[in-house]
Amino acid sequence: MHRRASAWFGASFLLACIVSLGIGAFVREHLRVEQSFWLVSPLVYVVRDQHLRELVPFLNPTLTLVLWLPLAIGTVILIRNVRIGAPGLSALPEMVAGIFIGGSLANVLEAQTIGSVTDFIGIHGLGTYSAGDIAFDVASSLLPLVVIQIARAQHQTFTRVLQAGAVFYVVVVLFAVATQDYALAVLVTLVIGVGAATSLTKRLISPQIPSRN
Repeated sequence: MHRRASAWFGASFLLACIVSLGIGAFVREHLRVEQSFWLVSPLVYVVRDQHLRELVPFLNPTLTLVLWLPLAIGTVILIRNVRIGAPGLSALPEMVAGIFIGGSLANVLEAQTIGSVTDFIGIHGLGTYSAGDIAFDVASSLLPLVVIQIARAQHQTFTRVLQAGAVFYVVVVLFAVATQDYALAVLVTLVIGVGAATSLTKRLISPQIPSRN
């Protein structure tokens, strides 16, 4: 299972990074700066917007790239240690980590090589996003589910599982608000809502095993 999970991590990382860079290159090739059109009027639109500000406040692209490596290594070590304590865990943590790190690296590489990040999709009232942003947001929105799955694999009680998921949900929402990434706040809320509804439905339709006295 360790090898399979590692393969999922590598595949998710490469896919997120290469696809994000490829989409950015395609948009720069075929759209002028600020050129836009509605995709789903009046909510979603396609636009080319070159993000000229730093990816992280007070950090230039070079320093961000330097800091990315220890962050990636730390994430891999953390997941490996978690898997040792929960051998029955699925590959979801590795997949989410791969998407998270791959999307982040794509943004950093774009900023380093061309001086900006290419946003290509806009959501009315929420902002514009690059392919790397989307990968980052999707992975971040799945973090509470990853934590819930880890807690289950460690045979935590149902209450502890819910508490773990709720804590990480709050952390992701606070991060989204702090960075003004409101699409992330909406996305993680939808993910948690669907996950909670699915879990509750399974508990209601599954036969309950009576406890032994």
